[in-house]
Amino acid sequence: MQESKMQNYFFDFDGTICESRNIYVAAVQKAFEARGVRVPSQDEVYNAMGIPIDVSIAKWARLGHRADLAETLFHESMAEYNQIEDQMVKLFPGIKKTLNQLKLAGKTLFVCSSKTHSELAHNLDNLGLASLFTDFVGADEVVNHKPAADEIQLLADRYQLDLGDSIMLGDAKYDIRMGKNAGCATCACTWGAFDLASLAKEEPDYTAGYPTEILDF
Repeated sequence: MQESKMQNYFFDFDGTICESRNIYVAAVQKAFEARGVRVPSQDEVYNAMGIPIDVSIAKWARLGHRADLAETLFHESMAEYNQIEDQMVKLFPGIKKTLNQLKLAGKTLFVCSSKTHSELAHNLDNLGLASLFTDFVGADEVVNHKPAADEIQLLADRYQLDLGDSIMLGDAKYDIRMGKNAGCATCACTWGAFDLASLAKEEPDYTAGYPTEILDF
């Protein structure tokens, strides 16, 4: 590992640290089908990864002409998700090794996610990653979710971070936009990305096809 000029690493969670898209698809589609509401396609769910799921579910409920069921569909989708999550969620190959090496090199690691804080805490603990991160922020802790810079700025203020030597890493356009809005470097993580074209359009500072590639940024 070369000496990196970056000190602070902000990681997205779903699609960057772990593969969970298939779980979201199964949970959302089952809930919508059970309620007789137009079922979002796999591509629709994949494209929505990066923003809070309740926001997307409200949108899909409106498209299905059942905006009145948005809150119910959200809770039922999440109940289904929680039943299958721990058994199905998987770390991407190489991600734990990469996080460990960054930590050993004295880098400061964070998570910025569209999940809630409590969901992140459960996931990181369940996957054995909690000790690697200094802190993590969920969408429920800020006023504006991705692509706004609120999550990064909250952590920068809390730890007096210099965003000039910081980088946001994620698999979705929302992650890259958030990093740019915060004024830090950005990395498109293509190993978990659904829409490579939309990522490229954001013109990230770096692109990585495998987790260990970020060690040289």
